[in-house]
This record gives sequence, C-alpha cells and structure tokens, in this order.
Amino acid sequence: FMKGFMDLVFEADGRFYLADWKSNFLGGQLEDYHPGALTGAMTKDFYILQYHLYTLALHQYLRVRIPDYCYETHFGGVFYIFLRGVDPAVNPEFGIFRDKPPEALINALSEKLIGGE
Repeated sequence: FMKGFMDLVFEADGRFYLADWKSNFLGGQLEDYHPGALTGAMTKDFYILQYHLYTLALHQYLRVRIPDYCYETHFGGVFYIFLRGVDPAVNPEFGIFRDKPPEALINALSEKLIGGE
C-alpha cells in the first residue's frame, strides 16, 4: 500500500527533526506556496499520513537509542519543504510546512499499529 523513505533526520539543540523535500508544482508564483496552499497539498497527497508514520518510526527508533527518551524533549517536529516555493527574502513562511504531532496521537498510533508500549 505505502512505501516511502525519510529524506532527512537531523538533530538541533538536542531535538530530532524530520525533513522531506517536495518538488510539487502548486503554481508559478511564490504566493502559490502560502501556508494554506501547503496544507491543501499535504492533505491531497496524503503527506499528513506519511509524516505521522515517519514520526512514529523515528519515535520508536529514538526510544531504543536515547536513554531516558522523552517525545516532548527529544522530538522537534517535521518540515515538508516545497522547494519551488522557498524564498526567505520574499516570505519565510512560504514553501515550508511545519508540524509536531501531539504525543498522545503518536502513542495511539503506536498502540494500534505496533501494539503496546
């Protein structure tokens, strides 16, 4: 049903983040990559489901690798970077979708998909 790869996991200030690069064409103007348009693309192309599954996978990995791992402390969130819409000089909000799923949701996904903590 689904196959994917995390483009990048990085650590900054003790927190781990997921980044995924997207080359989707949402329009010819930078304004076509405003936050609302990105949310629409994220929903339409099931990227929201994708990053929740990626978050769950990273969460499980970090639980094993980091002593005293805590989601709120060690997981920073996700960035989906729509490359065609990024120009910080025009607007730093364009082209970059950000989120950090609530810990309760990731724990619920873990319970349903993996079974138990």
